[in-house]
Amino acid sequence: MRKIIVSIFIIVLILMSTGATIKAKNEIVTTENYSVQEFNECPINITVQEAWDLLTYTGNGIQIPIDVRYDYEWYSGFINTPWPESSRWYTKDLFQNNETFLQWFLDEYSGKELVIYCKGGYRSLIVCNILCEAGFTGTIYNTLGGITAWIAEGYPIRNNTPPEIPNIDGPMEAKKNMPTDFDFSTTDAENDGVCYSIDWGDGQTETTDYYYSNDIVTVSHTWSEKGNYVITAKAIDFYDNESDWGFLEIQVPKFRERNLNFNVLERISYVLELFRYLKSK
Repeated sequence: MRKIIVSIFIIVLILMSTGATIKAKNEIVTTENYSVQEFNECPINITVQEAWDLLTYTGNGIQIPIDVRYDYEWYSGFINTPWPESSRWYTKDLFQNNETFLQWFLDEYSGKELVIYCKGGYRSLIVCNILCEAGFTGTIYNTLGGITAWIAEGYPIRNNTPPEIPNIDGPMEAKKNMPTDFDFSTTDAENDGVCYSIDWGDGQTETTDYYYSNDIVTVSHTWSEKGNYVITAKAIDFYDNESDWGFLEIQVPKFRERNLNFNVLERISYVLELFRYLKSK
């Protein structure tokens, strides 16, 4: 009887030990799964201090702030971080009520790192969840406390003003059918990225990519007809504020045809002289 009791006791110990091992393994698996979930968390909640660190230093990649407030809130001021890490504005309602826009947004910002913010954090969380559920292929940060916490921490906000009238620098004369370079530059008070809308005066227009404020942007153009032309250009900042038009007047004389005709006459004269010379021999 004593042996039977001892045997039962040993079996119970073995079962308890096995159970503990199984439990321990399950805990390890759970912990490992939790780590994976943490790594792939969507959205990632961050403080305004963390948002500031992300958005004022491009060495950690480019993070794009997305403001999802209403229009009157946006126009009263938005967070001030330097381009290209400067705010884009899309209201919450666009994400909720416009499937076409949502798909465009998913394609446009695919693979990007987005810092979503609103006034206090509620609307931004809604937008974050919509993007996560839609399978956004990038990283989404939700800013806790929104712009209210941002201001409370003393971080800057801003409005927007248009860039200055662009300066157009280049030759006063261009050759027909030959590309000619012109330099465009402007200053934006908020240092936003700027592009240039250019009218070459011959019916052709183009818009450049965005560049930093005060960068010199060189653009080439070719005129196919002689005449006088006025190049006009306006600078447009990242928030679509436009400057007044700058201009430069140039002339495209008919040099090439004159030189070509002159060369042809020279060649004819040379051939005639050579013919006379050979005939006299």
